Amino acid sequence: MVLRKEKEIAMPAHITIYGWMIAIGVIVPAMAAAGSSADLTIGGVDHNLSAGTMPSMFSEDGSYITPSDLAALNQSLLDDGVDTVGHVTILLAETYRGPTLITLFDGLDGSTPGLPPFSLLGVQMTWQGVDTSLVNQDAGGSWTVSPSGDDLIGAGAFQWQQGHNMEALAIAELINMQSVKMELFDLGAFNMADEVLQLITFGSGGSWEVEGTAAFSDTHEIVVDATIIIPSPSGLAVLCIAGFGGRRRRRC
Repeated sequence: MVLRKEKEIAMPAHITIYGWMIAIGVIVPAMAAAGSSADLTIGGVDHNLSAGTMPSMFSEDGSYITPSDLAALNQSLLDDGVDTVGHVTILLAETYRGPTLITLFDGLDGSTPGLPPFSLLGVQMTWQGVDTSLVNQDAGGSWTVSPSGDDLIGAGAFQWQQGHNMEALAIAELINMQSVKMELFDLGAFNMADEVLQLITFGSGGSWEVEGTAAFSDTHEIVVDATIIIPSPSGLAVLCIAGFGGRRRRRC
């Protein structure tokens, strides 16, 4: 049974910055470096992910990631040569709901034959603030968020059939210096890559790139510690102006 939770999402303050820039004639590119970034540590190795701008993503009300958003993001990665099948993919994007840390569970490439067994991956996330998590669990699973002191703890499982369906989890409306911890547990992942986790950054050449990979530990888990870095509003405006015309356009 697929569990979906619905809640009212308050627009983060910096979304009004986009409206202000559009009003004065600054057009935000459909795909450009957004300035926001995430510093991640996995197994003692540091990584940095730069955000891409995808302003139409997650514009629907509620906490459900629509199939169209999921398919568009997956296709955007495939167009840039990033293979999502057999991977858990983490990236940062500036979306309709502000800076958003997105995790894709497997992907679609249209070439996987037959009907493979289901994969099952346990996920636990810890972050601060209000519950801004978004999920797609059309193939099955569960996701619940509970308070724990000053933190929120999200826990659940994601299930999919490799190459035939995929799911996703996102934490939206992230703020500067916010910390997010993610723990992934292999509960029966079928035919996934040895380096199952791939970290995707938006490169200076105007496309998504693989920044790093990681494998499950001997205890069948991966722990990701992330810190979100967001530029000031004035710096963001300068970055958007600089990106206008300097990068190829893609709509999500």
